[in-house]
Parts: sequence; structure tokens; C-alpha cells
Amino acid sequence: MAGREQELAVLRGWIRDRARLLTLTGPPGPLKSRLIREALRREGVEALWEPADLLTPENLPALARTLRRRLAAPGAPRVLVLDGWERLGPRGAALVAGLLREASTFAPGLTVLVTALRALRLAEEQVLAVPGPEDGPQATPQNSPQNGPQATPQNSSQATPQNTPQATPQDNPSAPQLAAAERGYAQCDPLEQLLWERISVFEGSFGREAVREVCASGALPAGIVLDVLDRLARLALLPVDDGDPGEERYWMPPPMRAVGARRLTERGDRWAVVLHHRRWYVKVARRANDWWQGGRQLDARALALLELPDLAAAMDPTTAPLSPAAEADTAVEIAVSLWFLWVACGRVTEGRSRLRHTLALHPGPLPARALWLAAYLELESGHPEDADPLLVRSWAAAVRDGDDKCLTLLAHLRGSTALYQGRTEAAAAEFRDALEELAEYPDLGPTRQLCWTALALARVRTDPEAAQEALDRADVHSWAGRDVWADAWAQYARAELHYWDGEPGRAAERATRALREHLRIGCVTGAACAAELLAQMRILRGRPTTAAHLLGAVDVLRSSAFEDGYHPAGFCSPSRERSESALREHLSAGELRRAYEEGARRGLHALVAEP
Repeated sequence: MAGREQELAVLRGWIRDRARLLTLTGPPGPLKSRLIREALRREGVEALWEPADLLTPENLPALARTLRRRLAAPGAPRVLVLDGWERLGPRGAALVAGLLREASTFAPGLTVLVTALRALRLAEEQVLAVPGPEDGPQATPQNSPQNGPQATPQNSSQATPQNTPQATPQDNPSAPQLAAAERGYAQCDPLEQLLWERISVFEGSFGREAVREVCASGALPAGIVLDVLDRLARLALLPVDDGDPGEERYWMPPPMRAVGARRLTERGDRWAVVLHHRRWYVKVARRANDWWQGGRQLDARALALLELPDLAAAMDPTTAPLSPAAEADTAVEIAVSLWFLWVACGRVTEGRSRLRHTLALHPGPLPARALWLAAYLELESGHPEDADPLLVRSWAAAVRDGDDKCLTLLAHLRGSTALYQGRTEAAAAEFRDALEELAEYPDLGPTRQLCWTALALARVRTDPEAAQEALDRADVHSWAGRDVWADAWAQYARAELHYWDGEPGRAAERATRALREHLRIGCVTGAACAAELLAQMRILRGRPTTAAHLLGAVDVLRSSAFEDGYHPAGFCSPSRERSESALREHLSAGELRRAYEEGARRGLHALVAEP
């Protein structure tokens, strides 16, 4: 590469030395990826390439499992390239740390190459800053094998806490790291030490309001907590930029957290602080749900994902201060408040697992709304047969508790189950029942806009006029901020109407809009359905290869979100079946396989941008 020999020389040297983690940082663009490809070519090294544009942060746990399997296969490459990793934020860095921590068991000698806008700030990370073309080539390696690891991260404006090692999300800090953290702790005054200990209960990043609510006590009054935090931040915390630009957030590296947790336990204050922590994250979960129900759906999703490490800890009954039974209702409330994150935002498998764990430890009669959510998650996982008994139990619990709002939620869910199974008449009847009782602004669950849209989906193939009428009613029942999830499904329903009217061009336009919106929310089922319908339109327009690309990307999306390889049935299946049948007429088996693989490599986020 002309003018980039210096960067290539540094990169090739690191690859030859089998460095564990190499991060190329620099402005957006393909230059960093091209440098890695050229260095690997010149060294004759094969690599497993994972572009981040295939992914969303919520799919990272499934990706980690997939990468472990692929890297453990006989003859698998010992170089993994993670391209464009900045879009995944702290969760992407955590995936890298986990892979490196466990690599000795499944991929000895693994080297991970990362391209990102900034360094990941992980232990063993070696950073090569790659200036943009306008800045000219200038290799600026940091933490190079020749010079040894440095104590400060790349951005000097975010200095590493004094007397501490570089931050790493590993759960088991080394003895030198712990010793350095102990020295930092000893330099603090008593109030700073007390706050250090209390902050150790946070699992992820946290804001100033959370610190005041969780950490204040008689010995550390709320009025001075933030002043103490400002002093402590430079000693034991790292600033993070994963929240609102107007909110300061911090993260406590594991060595400091381990020291704080031990001291907190020795002081005898741990369970009191943990209880404050749980109460605060009940409020956070309620706030996220209120935002979703009030039309701030993208804000609600962002808040829930940002706070998820601590929300997950708070909804685990086994971490309760006294016993699992004592905090079972708290755990259930958090899980139910986050219903939208599990159902609508692509975290079905995680929500199903967490709710099952929570309900298994609940000592009394299970709440009706928790059973409703359990049934919803079984349906979204592709198991309507497991949803049916939970629907019955939830109905009985709602009658027992006099929870009329839950009975309305169940009517919608029965309609969704019937729609999934292709029983469109039964689905339409249930959706109408739900609409008769559903409040204008429900405090939980589907909105009126979503119910009208669901009724349109039930009618779209049998009664187009009724479907259009339902879509018109859905528009009436919108509010400021709108229900973007319902909007995405409404775009899909309109695409179906245009398809049945013989207007493939307009159908493709609507399906593309639906796909973009579902991807923005994170809705796997919606994105898959929209992409499969769009594939049909591309076949009709004489573009079978690009249609196959979409289907290959859908398969990757589903496999990353559903552990059991969920595939649609009932309402969603005709589009896929028609597309696959048509593709076999246009492409040979080999051409079809290669097109699927290309689509899987590129992903829906890239493919939806194609005209």
C-alpha cells in the first residue's frame, strides 16, 4: 500500500510476534481494514473475519458462543479480525476480553485484531493509531512488544486512575493489579474510601444520580456524595461515553472493584448497599417502561441496554440481601417492566432465561403479568405450544387478582399466538376484544396502535379493505413520539397489501422501510419477515442473487438471536417458502449456497442500504 509501509511494518511485526490483542484506531473509513488485509496477505496468514455491521450489541452473547465453536474447530485460523468494533460500545470490548481470557482452552495462541475509532482499554492491548489520508501516514504504536505495556490509555484526557494498572473487564484481577488498587485505596481519605467501597456494588457503568441514590448513608450524607465522587473519580474510576452526552458516567475497573467489595463486606455494610442498589434499579426499569409506553421507545431501549448489567444483577433473586424469596417480587417487577426489551428489541432468549430463573425462585402464587410475559417470550421464541399453558395460568391468576388490564394483555397475546399459527380469523377476533378494553395509554404492553396494526396483519391476505381500515385506525391512535415498533409492522402490512395488489415496486419500498425500522429497534422477527418479503420483490424484479443475499443474512440474524435455530411458522412462513422455491428456479445449488454465504457475511444492516 503506497505510503503506508510504516504502519504495515509495525502491524506485520506484531502478527509475527503473536501478540494477543492488536487494535488499529483512526477515523472512519476502510483504511484500517485494508491495512490488516494487506499485512495478513504479506505474512501468509489466514484469519477469521467478523465485521461488526452484522451485529447489534444484544446479539453479542450468541456471537461469542459461535466464535468459540468456529475457533475450536480443527484447522481453524489462529487470527480473529473484529472489524468496525466501535459501534458495539463497552459490550464489544467485554466480548473481546472474554474471548482472550478463555482462549487457552479452545484456541491456544489466538491473536485478535480489532479496528475501531478508539482503543478498547483492555489488558495486553497494543494500539496502532492510523491517521486518515489527509493527515499523512504516521505509525504511532502504543504498548508495543518492544517497549512493553504503558500505564496510560491512548487518550490522555481520560487518564488512568493514579497508582492503578490499565483498566480491564476481567473478573479475576492479577495480584499486581490488586496490590496497585490497594495502594490507591490507602491514599484516599475516609469518605473517599467509604464511597469507593459502596460504588463496588455497580456491575456496569453508572451515573451521578445512581451514586447518590445507592451510596448515600448516615456516614456519607446525600448532600456531599457528589463532591466526594468528584475527588474519587481521578483515583479509582474511568469516565465512559456510553450514555447521554449531557450525563457524566463512570466505570470502576475490576481491581478497584475487588478491593472495594472486600472492604465493604469487612465493614458489614454490603447488604444494606445492595438493597439500595436493587431499589434504585427498580426505578430505572419503571422509567424505561414509562418511556416506551409514552412514545420514547428508542430512548427506552437505549436506557435499558445502558443499564442492563445492573438491571440483570437486581433482577436475580439469588443476589438478594436476605434470601431469594425476600426479593422475588422485586426481581419479577424488573423483568416485567423490561418486557419491551425482551419481546420487541431482539433479546428474547435472554429475557426468557432471566424470567424463568426469577419465577423458579418465587415462593408464592406467580403474578399474572409475569406469566403473561413468560407466555409472550415462549411465542416469540417460536414455541406456541409452550405459550398455551402459560396463557391459561396467567388468565387464572388475573381473575384471582382482579387484574383486568392483564386480561386485556392476554387477549392481544392470544391473537398474536393465533396469527403466528396462521389462524387469522381467530387472531382478528382476539385483537378486536383487546381493543375494546385497552386503555388509550396503557401502562404496560402493546399500545392501541400496535393492536390495530396486528389486526391489519391478520386481515392483510384475506380482506385487504379491512386491513387498510385497521391501518388507518392505527394512525389515529398515535401520539407525539409515536410507537415506532407499531410503525415498523404497519410498513410491513402495507408492503403485503401492495404485493397482493400487484405493485412490487411499492411493496419493495414499504418492505425496505419496515426492515430499516425493525433493525433500528432490534426486532429480530420483524426484520426477518421484512427482509424475506423484500427478497420476494427482488426476485420479481429479476435480482435473484440479491434476494438470496437477504435470505442468507436473515439466517445469520435468527441463529444469533435464537439458540434453537428458530424459524417462522404460520403467518411468516409463506414469504420464505415462495422465495426459496423461486430461487431454486433461477440459481444452481452452488450459486445459491454462495449467495447465502455472501449475504451472511455482509448482514442485513449493509444489504438494506442497497437500492
